[in-house]
This record gives sequence, structure tokens and C-alpha cells, in this order.
Amino acid sequence: MNERLRLQARLALVFGFIVVPVITNAQTSLQIPLQFNFLNPGAKSLALAGSFAGLADDATATFANPAGLVQLGASEVSIELRGSWTSSQFLAGGRLSGVPSNIGTDTIAGAIFGTEKGSHVGPGFLAGVYAHPSHRWVIAGYRHELVRVDQSFLSNGVFQQDPASINSIREIPQQAIRKVDITGYGVSGSYRVAPVVAIGGGLTAYSFNMDSTFSRFDTDGFFGRANLNTPLGTATQTGDDISWAPTLGVLLGRDALRSGAVYRHGPSFDMPSQSISGIRTGLCRVPDTLAFGASTRITSPLTVAVEITHIWYSRLREDFVTDQAIGTGRANFFDLDDGTEIHGGVQYTVPRWPGVPRFRGGVWYDPDHSVQFTPSSLPSDRLVNEQFSTALSTGKNQVHITGGIGLTFGRHLEFNAAFDAASTTNIFSSSLIVR
Repeated sequence: MNERLRLQARLALVFGFIVVPVITNAQTSLQIPLQFNFLNPGAKSLALAGSFAGLADDATATFANPAGLVQLGASEVSIELRGSWTSSQFLAGGRLSGVPSNIGTDTIAGAIFGTEKGSHVGPGFLAGVYAHPSHRWVIAGYRHELVRVDQSFLSNGVFQQDPASINSIREIPQQAIRKVDITGYGVSGSYRVAPVVAIGGGLTAYSFNMDSTFSRFDTDGFFGRANLNTPLGTATQTGDDISWAPTLGVLLGRDALRSGAVYRHGPSFDMPSQSISGIRTGLCRVPDTLAFGASTRITSPLTVAVEITHIWYSRLREDFVTDQAIGTGRANFFDLDDGTEIHGGVQYTVPRWPGVPRFRGGVWYDPDHSVQFTPSSLPSDRLVNEQFSTALSTGKNQVHITGGIGLTFGRHLEFNAAFDAASTTNIFSSSLIVR
């Protein structure tokens, strides 16, 4: 009987590879694609909750809004050290329907979610800026880590009740290992076309490296644990490519009141995928970003900044998501919505204190941008509906709290430190600016 049940389990999903994780700063189940949080680089921007498109008054404007570079009164070099710590849930096991047999690993009624934790510390941003003495134009070069992910998980497979018999069905255990690096090397410039109008643009070469393996394994008996020495099938997604993408920005106003807008086109990379369905080459399309921001100096020491950022996450669906779901035969049932973030930050300066400290804080709204699954209306799809609806059920909106401080030492040195805290993500940043 056990052999028959095991055969049913293997045939149930026909080696269907559940849509698996990819991201840094993820805010939902690991059975989702890469989560891009397009936070602007730099500790100052991070402390202000990323509301920087309408402020853009340091070297990180090369990425956040290149039009703001013309505000820099002197040439400067900026470097940032950034660390991130993330936790993400994935469907690890349990019984989704039917009564547990209390044999082996089939002892829990309901889904069991595991938690994958990842961290990365390294140089997030480096820029050199040349400001022309006329204060009419500025050029800059920079390096920025857009994405750096190193995640893995092992699911023991869920149990379900076969709707056509009294037997149980078991999902084949799976293991996923994914590494993704996207780093941008860019040049940008800004020109003041009028006393209160500046325009800017940039061109960035993004290097892309991805190595992902999704494997299925046999079990030690129908109710036993995964046997990692007996693989049943493997699918991969890889990539090693370079792609160019532009950024365009505008900044209006000066000093007391400024507003800005920036559009950043996401690069696209060749991405070979291999599974039981064959080998095909698709594209990993990084989402486009459009941001509108404003800043105002309410009083001499108090500045307020806001920003609204729209991100086209849906660009990830074709190829990136669908290639991971193709083994299920239901790739069209998965979708990915765009998201609109809302950012707000404040800065308060104490000019008479040593270092002229600038205390900063903020909050921003991060909408759920996880993969969505639409259940099929066919009764024969009950098991698949049950499994994917559960695995992709943990996506949620998040609110991030930020804070930090900036210090100036003499005319040439500035230090900034900041944090960003949310339920599944913590980020720390420190940056040094030399003028």
C-alpha cells in the first residue's frame, strides 16, 4: 500500500515545481519571486524613509534623482556601508486536508511554515561627483548594489486528502537554493536650465548574476522525511549578463521649497531556465520606477520631505514567475501586481551643538507585492488550489520605521548613520562624505 501511495504522490503534481523564493528584503512566503525594495542609497535617504526625490542634495542623487546633483556646492566622494537582515516564511509541511495519520511526519493538522533568515553586509554605494565652479552643471560616477540575495529552504512536503479515494496525497519534498546579484555602474549629470529648474539624467550598466536550483527528492517511506540522497528532478534558473538602462530626473524650486520627479527604467537580462519541460531563455525584467517627491524647510532647523513611488513589479511575471510555475501546467494562474509606496521623513538640525547634528526620522508604506494565485474553478484542481493558496497566503502590507543622525566635522567631512525597521526586514546604513 505504501508503494501505491508513494506512486500517487509522485504523479499528483507531475514533478510540478512550486513557485519558489527569491528576495532580499522579502515580506511574504518564500514561494515567491524576488522582492525588490527600491530604497534609495545612502544613510541620509534611509533615515528619511527614502523620501529623497524632492530633496536630492548629496551624492546619492546620482541614483535617487540626478537632477539634484546641481545643488552640490563642491565636488565630493561618498561611500556607504549597508547591512540588511531579512526573515521570510515558506510552506514547510503539515496536512492541508484530511486527518493526520500520526505516522512519521504526518502528525500536524494544518500548514507548517518555516522561516528562512538571510543577511548581507557590504559596500552598498560609492560615488564621485565633480561640481563645476559655475554651479550650472555637475557630473558623477557611481557604483550601487541594487540586489544581493543568498537564500535557501527545504520543504518536507505537505499531505492532502485525495478527493477521489480514502488515500492521502503527498507533495514531493523540495529544496531551493538561490543567489542573485545585480550591481549598477553608472554615470550621471545635472544641468541648471533656470534659477529654479534643473534637469538630470544617467546611464547605468547593470551586471547580473543568478544561480538558482530547485530540486525534488524522494522520501524514506510515504510518511518519512525527505531523502536528499535520492533526487527525483531538478530545475534551474541562471544568468550572467550585462544590461544598460537610463534614469531621467527633474528638480524644481530651491532652498525652502523643492519638488522633483525621477523615472528609472529597469534593465532586462537573459535568463536561461531548464526543467523537465526543456530549456528556454527568457528575460529577467527588473521593475521600472517612477517617483514624485517634495521637500520644504518649515523653519530654519526643520525640514520635511515626502515621496510617492510607483514600481512596476508586474514586469517580473513573464518568464521570471511563469518559468518557475511552468511545471504545474498552470502558469497563467499566477500574477504579480504593481505597487505604490508612500514615504515621509523629517530632519531637525541643532546648529549650536558640536558636529551640527541633524536628527532624522520617517515612516513609509510598503504594499504587498508578492505573487498572487487565482484558484481554478475546476473540481479536479482542488489539490493544486489548496496547496498554492496556502503557500502564497502570507503576503502582507508593511510599515517601515526609520531614523538616523548626520554630523559634520569641519568643512570637508560628513558622517551619516541610519536604520530601517519592519516586521521582516532590518537595515542599517552608515555613510561618509568627503568634500
